[in-house]
Amino acid sequence: MLHIAVCDDERTALQELAEEVREWGGAEGEACSVETFVSADAFWFAWEERKDLDLLLLDIEMPGMDGMELAKRLRQAGDRIGIIFVTGNPDFALEGYDLEAVSYIMKPVRRERLQAALGRARDKIVHRAAVLIPLSGGEVERLYVSDICFLESDGHMSYVWKKDGTRLVSRMGIQQLEQELLNCSDAFFKPHRSYFINLGHVERIGKKDVRMSNQMLVPVARGKWEPLNQAYLEYFRRQSF
Repeated sequence: MLHIAVCDDERTALQELAEEVREWGGAEGEACSVETFVSADAFWFAWEERKDLDLLLLDIEMPGMDGMELAKRLRQAGDRIGIIFVTGNPDFALEGYDLEAVSYIMKPVRRERLQAALGRARDKIVHRAAVLIPLSGGEVERLYVSDICFLESDGHMSYVWKKDGTRLVSRMGIQQLEQELLNCSDAFFKPHRSYFINLGHVERIGKKDVRMSNQMLVPVARGKWEPLNQAYLEYFRRQSF
């Protein structure tokens, strides 16, 4: 489910935008929860308490803290929430994109422009989806799916190899880890019974092994080379669609 917030001090615009988001979710078959906030200060207070929102549709010119200041605070705090600016003022566009906004939409909002922006935001959110990995020492680590290069199984041990080359030892079986990743991403493929790779981190596919972005080699089992190549091509077609 996508957790989406709409922040605008104009209550009519706020409710209309929230309804547009709900209609988009229904048309796309995308489960959405939509919360509304009448000020940037109100949103900031809620975010400090929970930090569980995926996307923020944000007006800029508001009393008190304005939308641009709120966006800066979120980025300074390291939050990767998607932001779509929805405003009547074009003067902040460059500054908005400097804050890694998904889109900058002018009022009055055109439905097709909003729907396109919501679709792009959803795709970005999928790519930064996260899973909780229980570690062997009893700790739990939250990992973005995009940071996971591949999984490896060695006897009763499961290893999570990250794109920076570091390795985590998990007390969760590899099959369960695989299912957790499949539940939130279509980027993974099993080229060998002991390995589960992120196609987004594949650099080269050979007949016997795959070189990953962390420069490690993953074996390719007999009969897996052609399905792997097909999955790899389909994955990149989806990214460019």
